[in-house]
Amino acid sequence: GVNVINAVASYSQEILLNEGWNIWSTYISPEDGDMASVFSNNVDDLIIVKDQGGNVYWPSFGLNSLGSLTDGQGYQAKMSTNSILTLEGGVVPYNTTLSLMDGWNIMGYLHQDPMDAPVAMNSILSSVIIVKNETGLVFWPTFGLNSIGNMEAGEGYQIKLNQGVSFSYPASDGARFGDVYVERPVHFEEPANTGNNMIIGLPLTSWESTPSVGDEIAAYGEDGKLIGCTTFQGDHVALTVWGDDLTTDKKDGLNEGESISFKLWNSQTGVEQTLEVRWTQGVGFYTTDG
Repeated sequence: GVNVINAVASYSQEILLNEGWNIWSTYISPEDGDMASVFSNNVDDLIIVKDQGGNVYWPSFGLNSLGSLTDGQGYQAKMSTNSILTLEGGVVPYNTTLSLMDGWNIMGYLHQDPMDAPVAMNSILSSVIIVKNETGLVFWPTFGLNSIGNMEAGEGYQIKLNQGVSFSYPASDGARFGDVYVERPVHFEEPANTGNNMIIGLPLTSWESTPSVGDEIAAYGEDGKLIGCTTFQGDHVALTVWGDDLTTDKKDGLNEGESISFKLWNSQTGVEQTLEVRWTQGVGFYTTDG
């Protein structure tokens, strides 16, 4: 008999998925890309995986409408505990062309090294409305805001575009950017990451009396539950507010259409006051990815 050895270099990537909601992606193309196969070693830790079209792999219900991994796509995963997802196979070329749609996409990250978000997105910058990571940090070109800092291997990103584009990541020039340090609130509690959110922009020019650096802004639902907070840093503010997690049977965020109110905490006096907000764009109630 003739023995044919098919030698294909195999690479592996380890992706840390934290308890709760993650947005992840991979630069590996596994031999069997079916989502059930991809998560076969982690299925006991997995609650649900979703793609940008709302297809799911939901093992406890025996549901798998996701099919196979698509190169360059990102996915949401909710885990019951911290888990390491290991993928083995060939490497997807970093400059693979991604077809991104008008509106929202979940984009994968195909470099193995980190890259500053504005540098990575530079070729389609005029089409980018906003990029969000799994914790609700943003790259928001209109406001010149980048709280994401570096894009990283293993992470996925929600990206909203004003038109469909073909996109590929630029070559890595080896430049290392420092991570962006985001000042966390000390007065208000951190809300839960529920897997869906909306970003509210408070331009620096919009304040009747500008807060002091270190003051904190919080957002509340109709039931008085805190659903977002941030620290004023003397610049434009992107405030992330979190919607209800539909995989739980309790209300842990805003319902679609629920109205939002705001408070400002003065770091000098320690006093909280209600903020009156006038909307120049968008609406004062919750819409997922609004």
